[in-house]
Amino acid sequence: MPVTNIAIVCDGTSDLCIQHLIQWIVDTNFPDQAFRINPAREVIPAHGPLHARLKKAFDNYEPDVIVCHRDAEKTTLQARTDEVRNAHLVSGVPVPVVAAVPVRMIESWLLTEEAAIRSAANNRNGNVNLNLPPRHTIESLPNPKDVLFQALKVASDLPPQRLKKFNEHSARSRVTSFIDDFSGLRTLPSFLQFENSLREAISPLDLV
Repeated sequence: MPVTNIAIVCDGTSDLCIQHLIQWIVDTNFPDQAFRINPAREVIPAHGPLHARLKKAFDNYEPDVIVCHRDAEKTTLQARTDEVRNAHLVSGVPVPVVAAVPVRMIESWLLTEEAAIRSAANNRNGNVNLNLPPRHTIESLPNPKDVLFQALKVASDLPPQRLKKFNEHSARSRVTSFIDDFSGLRTLPSFLQFENSLREAISPLDLV
C-alpha cells in the first residue's frame, strides 16, 4: 500500500501535539490509506524566515504534504493563512502546504475535552470542577494557554506543596494523546478550515 508522507512545521516543540490531530483527521477521512507523519524537528524552534523552513522540511523529508502550524495570536485566521500561503509561494516547494491556524493559540484546541485534561494531569478519575469555558467562546479567549494551565493544575487536585512541583508544560503536551475523537473541534471555524484544507490537499494525490 502506498504511504502518504506528511511533514509538520511548527514554531515550537510544544506545538507538536498537533500530530495527534493530524493523525485523527487522516484516519477519519482516508481510512483505507496509510500515512507517515514526520515532525520537522530541525526547523523547531522557529529561526529564520518561514519560506526557508518550509524548503528545509521539504528537502529533508520529501513529503507529499506539509502541515504548517502558526498560532493566530494577535492577528486573524485569514492573515496567518495568507502568511503561510505566501511563504509557500516564495519557497518553491512543489507540494501542498496546509495552514493549521488555531485562534488564538493551539491551547484553544485542547480545552474541549475535560477527560483528556484530567488524564494529562495524572488524575483521570478526579471530579473537581475545572471551570472550562463554553466551547463556543474558546476562540475569543485572550489567553487560552493560561486557561489550560490553570485547568491542568486544578485537575491534578494536588495539595499546595506538591502543586508547586507540578509541570503544566509537560502535562499540556500529553493532552492530545488522551483524545480518541477530535470531532468536537469541528464547531470551531479554525479547526474546520484546517481539516477541510488538509482533506482537499490529500484527495487529489496520485499514490497508486
